[in-house]
Amino acid sequence: MLNSIHSGCSRKELVRACADMSCCLHGSNAEGTSCQLFWDGEQILYMGWHQTIKVARMRRKGTADVDALRTVEVVVSFQLDNLVVGLAPFGADIAVLVHNPALNGSSPRPPNNLTAAAALSGGTASDATGVSTELQHEPPELKIFTWAREEVAADALFFITGYEDFEASEYALATCYLPRTRASSQVRLNGSGAAAPTGRQATKWWADGEEPIYYVVSPKEIIVGRPRDGGDRVTWLLEHSRYEQALNIIESDVTLAQATREQVAGQYLDFLVSQDNFTEAAALMPRLLKDNAAMWEQWVYMFAQMQRLPAMAPHIPIEHPTLRQTAYEMMLHAFLLNRADHSILLALVKDWPTHLYSATTLTEAVLHRIRAPGGDTEALLQVAAQLYQIQGRYDLALAIYLRQQQPAVFDFIQEHHLLPVLHERVAQLLSIDEERATQLLMDQYDEVPASTVVPSIQAEQQRALDAGDTSEAEVWRHRLHHYLDQLFLKDQTAGADYHVLQVELYADYAPGQLMAFLVSSQWYRLEGALQVCEQRGLVREQVFILGRMGNASDALHLIIQRLADIPQAIEFVQMQRDDQLWELLISLALESPALTGELMDNIGGYVNPLRLLQRIPDGMSVEGLRDRLVHIIADFRTQTSLREGCNTILHTDCLLLAQRLYHEVRHALSHLYVKPCIPSASTSQAEAGGQWQHWHAGAGLGAVVDQQDLPGPQGTKQLHLRRKEGPDDEDLETVWVGIEYPAAAGSDVASQTSNLKFREQRHGKTARQKGMDSQPSLPSLVVADTAILPD
Repeated sequence: MLNSIHSGCSRKELVRACADMSCCLHGSNAEGTSCQLFWDGEQILYMGWHQTIKVARMRRKGTADVDALRTVEVVVSFQLDNLVVGLAPFGADIAVLVHNPALNGSSPRPPNNLTAAAALSGGTASDATGVSTELQHEPPELKIFTWAREEVAADALFFITGYEDFEASEYALATCYLPRTRASSQVRLNGSGAAAPTGRQATKWWADGEEPIYYVVSPKEIIVGRPRDGGDRVTWLLEHSRYEQALNIIESDVTLAQATREQVAGQYLDFLVSQDNFTEAAALMPRLLKDNAAMWEQWVYMFAQMQRLPAMAPHIPIEHPTLRQTAYEMMLHAFLLNRADHSILLALVKDWPTHLYSATTLTEAVLHRIRAPGGDTEALLQVAAQLYQIQGRYDLALAIYLRQQQPAVFDFIQEHHLLPVLHERVAQLLSIDEERATQLLMDQYDEVPASTVVPSIQAEQQRALDAGDTSEAEVWRHRLHHYLDQLFLKDQTAGADYHVLQVELYADYAPGQLMAFLVSSQWYRLEGALQVCEQRGLVREQVFILGRMGNASDALHLIIQRLADIPQAIEFVQMQRDDQLWELLISLALESPALTGELMDNIGGYVNPLRLLQRIPDGMSVEGLRDRLVHIIADFRTQTSLREGCNTILHTDCLLLAQRLYHEVRHALSHLYVKPCIPSASTSQAEAGGQWQHWHAGAGLGAVVDQQDLPGPQGTKQLHLRRKEGPDDEDLETVWVGIEYPAAAGSDVASQTSNLKFREQRHGKTARQKGMDSQPSLPSLVVADTAILPD
């Protein structure tokens, strides 16, 4: 019916129309209930009659004029199974007071042979046999519905006195509902006026001081009701052991008291602990306890008593809040007893700031546990090393890392510059990572010299030999070779004291590198090296050592007899620059036709072939003799021609260079730096004066030059000019240029001056007569005595 109401009437008229409609509805209501109306502001009207609930919205069409057309739109409508005796808004939901008539006994509904009027009248009725039956009603219920007919809550009012005898028409629901609170109902309407999607509203939907009050009126009493806030709901949830829901409420409702939050935290944790669910309890502590330091400490002590601190350790806060130091130390010390908990202790020591606990006290406890039986676990040793680092005792931490063979020890050494403190323990680095250790020792070989590293490695080698472990001793010997090899490549002099040992190491582990070492090093004994090479059959190395010892003949015998290498023999003899060795080489080669033929193939470019050919014994059969003779003669001619050509080129170059030298020395210097000096009337020495100038043969005197820009070391040389004394060449200005070196005390400065004669040729008759018209006004330089002037 309400869907069709529209008029231009006022709000009072609309209410009167609804009241008239209520009368009409009441007249047709067989149960005797009246239509229930509740205005929520100016636009929302709640209506309830019989078993129907409707919510209407008043809308105004057209302009906002008073006389504008108004319409009523039903936005919510649903049916109930009970009789509606009162309704009112409950925030964004609807509070409905319903009546439940029922028979005396267990049946909630009257039997079929009773009329509905008799069932709700509270009187008597007769069944088919005419026997009278007494009826009793159930208590009324106060229910909360969303606009989508979802029942949120329902409370049966058993405490109403005499509810068994009251009819539905004898109940009423009155509400004290402030206008500001009513605004919450508007969230259920979208822009078109239809009901918006529903959801659970906040537990407390009213403002402080504006709590709505609901009055349930019965014939004998009035029940005052208030909506439950978050605290009430939390209490109810805790009573029914719904701890997770209670936790969600205290997290979403910021208005709840701190006592309520502590109550939820305490009961929830007590419940989990009682179920031996310590892991979940510890995981929930950050949500439950938050920044409550007192409760955190309380539960730390409780978990410690139950020996369950490992479950709590990952969740204990280190800031916001920060607990007392005793709480953190209690947790750390608790992990010392059980070997399985040492890894947790290590993680905590690494993660926790050092101000949370006393590092000294904990270190003493850790060391005491390490000394106890079964206490020297890897994790606990790392804890000790970590605590030593915190206290700045890096050398003690390093000893633990070396004992544990930790790869991180290299970064630790570099970070804290600890390599010089290793001393005899430096060899332990090689057993952790040989390549990385060697590289570290090379980078800092000046801080950790070979005199420290080599004895340390040799000590480890000897320790292995004493233990009868020859394979381990061999490993250490190879490590020693690798270290000395890298050190030699880094600096040939750094391990000079161990070059004798290094010869033997190269011969055993890298014979191919021994020759390069023998050539480069000057710090090994030749006799010892020769003995090592002889023992290992290293002929080429023996040849080099014998040649270095001056025993060239023995070396040549080795080349011919052991290697049969004619090209190497020729190269060796040529390097020795001893003509007698050629005779020895020829004699040794003639002992074998094959060597003789090979010598003929290679000797032509070095000596006269006749020296070899004349000494070939009669009857020796040399394979390919004819071709080899042609080849050796051709090679000799080629070598002779090349030498003649080279001599010609050398002679020509010498002649050209001599001519160039002659051409250059007969000219004056191309440029010079000069400084005029003022002659003194009383002495022949020149006095200081003027400025330094650059003079060039093609341009004459040029720009002034600052003294610090002069070439050569400053303050050690100076150029002086003075007039030449005497009547000669008075028509031309004559000066002397000298280079004066600092004189020792008491020496004659003039005696240390080398003089150059400078003659300036001016434009004029004298110059023109000498054919100098085309030359600029330049001074010519003539060597008077010994002169040393930089270009």
